[in-house]
Amino acid sequence: KDVGVIATENNETVEGVEVSVNGNVATMTTNADGTFSFVLPVGGDYSVAPYLNANYLNGVSTFDLVLMSKHILGVQPLNSPYKYIAADINNSETITTLDMIQLRKLILNIDTQFANNTSWRFVDAAYSFPVANNPWFTEFPEVANVNNLPSAVLTADFVGVKIGDVNGSVSQFINGETVEGRSMVQLFAENQNFKAQESV
Repeated sequence: KDVGVIATENNETVEGVEVSVNGNVATMTTNADGTFSFVLPVGGDYSVAPYLNANYLNGVSTFDLVLMSKHILGVQPLNSPYKYIAADINNSETITTLDMIQLRKLILNIDTQFANNTSWRFVDAAYSFPVANNPWFTEFPEVANVNNLPSAVLTADFVGVKIGDVNGSVSQFINGETVEGRSMVQLFAENQNFKAQESV
């Protein structure tokens, strides 16, 4: 195939990812369909690295906190290594209440970004996690290495992980417009005291 694709675990393509080869020998940004490709000298050794650090709140809601809480309590463990990575907000290679605190601060606009993490992480799609419920068992590859490039077109596929988006609700933005109909609505209610049987 003549293009590389960056998409989430749910096959939602990721636009606007900066992809670089061998540092900054060549760079390009993924298209609306998450694709990219480079034309490079045949036979070379190349390292492809995606990067995107924007729209921290995209796909993030209090429902993600609920899922993280259920996982931490052992009520409903997360069911994919990519969700584990998404829930590890502070990049400590564990999922704890500290991750929930950081995500809550983002949702409440106390923080506008993560202290020790980017908004997106990318895993080489060809990689298979040896331990599904511990993606940190061995270091997962966030770059794709292509040795002795067989043709002039260099491609690689990546799985994009939106940090904090544990339920996979991230929406794709094209020119600032949301393509999917998903949105996050924040509701605020005043604290009020009600007596038993009193109607709201």
